[in-house]
Amino acid sequence: MLYSDMKKFLLLLAFATSMFAFSIDYDGFEADFVQTVKNKSGKKIEYYGKLKAKKPDKGVWEYSKPVKKTVFVNGDSVIVYEPLLSQAKYLKKRNSISLDAILKNAKQNNDGTFSTKDGDITYNFSVSSGMVEKLWYKDAMDNDVTIAFDGRKKNQSIPNSTFEFKPSAEIDIIK
Repeated sequence: MLYSDMKKFLLLLAFATSMFAFSIDYDGFEADFVQTVKNKSGKKIEYYGKLKAKKPDKGVWEYSKPVKKTVFVNGDSVIVYEPLLSQAKYLKKRNSISLDAILKNAKQNNDGTFSTKDGDITYNFSVSSGMVEKLWYKDAMDNDVTIAFDGRKKNQSIPNSTFEFKPSAEIDIIK
């Protein structure tokens, strides 16, 4: 991915993390995930990992495949740690999506799924057992993005330290 594409992707990750923190009435959420990104020509890549999210705006995406990577979301701060590169990128969420407004405006579709629009992007999600099980949308690059969650657990006690990145001295910091 190009750097600008990566920034857009990370902002969408931050949105998805925040969505879990705000959309359903529970304090903590944990799940395994498979994120599929498919471009217009049909090429796709799948990312595997684990998500931990906590109200009001904390999340950590621990990617295990195809490469190890951890994305920390804490308020307006997004940190992408790439251990294979020994580097961490610090980003600020800009033009934050109004999650409260998005979720208040979400409409239930005839098939039981929900959808809401922010700008040019329509976010769709399905819920089962009171938890989001799947999120899908077409991103700004016209890719189809689907995030499916398995092994979902709500109201998990997740320490705040889970969402803090503590780099060692040999990690390059990019701000």
